[in-house]
Amino acid sequence: MEIKPFILLISIFYFLHTSSSIRPEAPDAGSSTPESPDGSSSTPESPDASSSTPAAPDDEAPDADDYSPESPYASNDKSPLPPAEGPSATFSFTSNPADNNSPPELEKICQTTKLPIECVKYVSLFLNDSVKIEPLTVAMTAIRVSTEMTRQAIDTATRFMDEPGASDSLKEAMSTCLDNYQTIPDDNDLALQALDKRNPNEASFKLSSSLTSMDTCFDGITQMHITSPMRDMEAELDRLLRINLQLVSNMLPS
Repeated sequence: MEIKPFILLISIFYFLHTSSSIRPEAPDAGSSTPESPDGSSSTPESPDASSSTPAAPDDEAPDADDYSPESPYASNDKSPLPPAEGPSATFSFTSNPADNNSPPELEKICQTTKLPIECVKYVSLFLNDSVKIEPLTVAMTAIRVSTEMTRQAIDTATRFMDEPGASDSLKEAMSTCLDNYQTIPDDNDLALQALDKRNPNEASFKLSSSLTSMDTCFDGITQMHITSPMRDMEAELDRLLRINLQLVSNMLPS
C-alpha cells in the first residue's frame, strides 16, 4: 500500500515529460522566406533603380540664354541692294551753302560733338544776332532744326507711298519710316520742355527715343531689301539727331 503513491508520482512525472516533448516548435521568424526547390532563397530581387530610368537622349535641350528672338525688322538677305532709281530726295534748307563766317563760339560748342562740321552747318542756318550762343541755345536750336527736318521727311515718305508705281516693298519700308517719323516731333518737344526746366537728363532720354525711331526706320528699309529714295534725307536726319543727343549729354553733370 505504501508503494502506490510513489508509483503514482512517477506516472505523473512521466506524463508531463512526454507532453512537453511532443509540443510543436514555433517557426523561426528569421526563416519565413520560402526556399526554392534548389535550396536557394526565392525572394525576388528588387529591380535596379538605375536600370528603370529611361536613358536621356543624346541631344541636349537648347540653353535659354543662347536663344535670342529675331528682330521683326532683321534681314538675313546679304545680297547687294538694287541700284537706286533717280536722285535721292533732300531737305529744302540744308542744300544751301553753309556760312563760312560762322561764329567762333558756335564752332567751339560744335567741336564737343563727333560731327562738328555738320553741327555748324545745321545750326548756323537758324541762328541770328539776337540769339546768345551758348550750349543751351545751340542744343535747343539743333533740336528745332531736326523737328523741321522730320516734318519734311514725313511729307516725302507719304509722297513715295502714294506713288502709283511704288512697289510693295517700298510702300512697306516707307510705312515703317513714316510711323517712326511721326513720333520724333513729340519727343523733341518734350526734350525742349525739359531743357527749359534745366533738366538735361530728361531731355537726353527723349532725344534717345527720337534716335531709336530713326534706327527702326533703317531696319525696316533693310528688311525690305531696297535702296531708299530718301537715303540722303535719312542720313542727314540721323546725323542731326546724334548731334542733338551729344550736345545735351555734354550738359549733364559729370
